[in-house]
Amino acid sequence: MSENAFQALAAGWSIRQIADVRKVSVRTIQREIERAVAKRRLDAPDRFIHLQLARLTKALRVTDLRLDHGELAAVAPLLKVVAALERYHRSIDPRDPVHAPPAHLALPAPPLALTHAASQCDTAERATDFGA
Repeated sequence: MSENAFQALAAGWSIRQIADVRKVSVRTIQREIERAVAKRRLDAPDRFIHLQLARLTKALRVTDLRLDHGELAAVAPLLKVVAALERYHRSIDPRDPVHAPPAHLALPAPPLALTHAASQCDTAERATDFGA
């Protein structure tokens, strides 16, 4: 149950709302959330980044819809969301092992090279052959 409380908190519910729905005390929900956070401690930064990116992506969709409906007031929130998203996205450096393609992924074959390209002499000869 502690994971459910954590997920509800991450989705934007207050601790009081979670407690009211579950018909338990606020302190019970706080303990459950503390247990869920303690379990995640080793991978907390990665989890936090994924959580924040999910939230920001949702905010981006909402502001985008508002702009589609002609609400110019959505421009400022959109710019804030985009700026926040940029904080979480590193520039992609191909030398960084995080961004290297997986070893088991076969790369596509390189494009075929032309085996014979017409030179200007060939083109001129053909032109005279056809009476040009």
